[in-house]
Amino acid sequence: MISFLIKRIMLLFLTFYISSAFSETQLNPKTQSYLENKKVFINENEKIGYALGVSLGNYVNQSFEKQKQLGIQLDKYSLLSGIEDAISNNLKLSNQEISEILEKLETKLKNATKNQIEKNEKENLIQGQLYMKKFSQIKGAHKTQSGLMYIIDNPGRGEEITEDTEITVHYKGFLVNGVEFDNSYSRGKPVVFVLKDVILGWQEGLKYIKKGGRIKLVIPPSLGYGNSRLNGIPGNSTLVFDIELIDVKNN
Repeated sequence: MISFLIKRIMLLFLTFYISSAFSETQLNPKTQSYLENKKVFINENEKIGYALGVSLGNYVNQSFEKQKQLGIQLDKYSLLSGIEDAISNNLKLSNQEISEILEKLETKLKNATKNQIEKNEKENLIQGQLYMKKFSQIKGAHKTQSGLMYIIDNPGRGEEITEDTEITVHYKGFLVNGVEFDNSYSRGKPVVFVLKDVILGWQEGLKYIKKGGRIKLVIPPSLGYGNSRLNGIPGNSTLVFDIELIDVKNN
């Protein structure tokens, strides 16, 4: 039970990169003395033990990142003491007490994580609105009734596009802070799909160009992924796409 709780808690920490300057942690005198005298490993088993210790230390170190952002303050020295006591089988708390403490910590982490996500989503909305305001001042920028913004670099030529049109595109996707979250060019091949199967911003925006056309779309959350969090895309993100319409097929 305790092991399962620890895994869940560490996962919550790593999900939000909870931080601390773990490198500043001071070991107790006994451990410190051992490390100072241990300059050469006698055998392979000692190397393996050390490697496992480093791996565990790195894992814990990562799990402390961003802790202040979540308001979680863990005592580094108590953590190290707990590890040593567990190894020496000399626990200062009962297993029942440990389970109860870890359950409370898990609840606290869940609440803190939820609050941080909500805070980030509000900030994403603000940053998206600021970006769209600046974008509206660029020559050639348009804004539709739905809130979609776009600039046509090349209108293209050919058939009109409908929701049932199969299209082939190359594209790059960015957040408003310039971070790229997707790029079909880097994968080495274009993407093929039916227009009605993609987000609303694409469904509307790609109808403004034809085969061979190029367009930049700025898509508010309501026409994108809303408050859903996908790989590389935080909740309530305004999305920016540079799209090249390579081919169009109307069945």
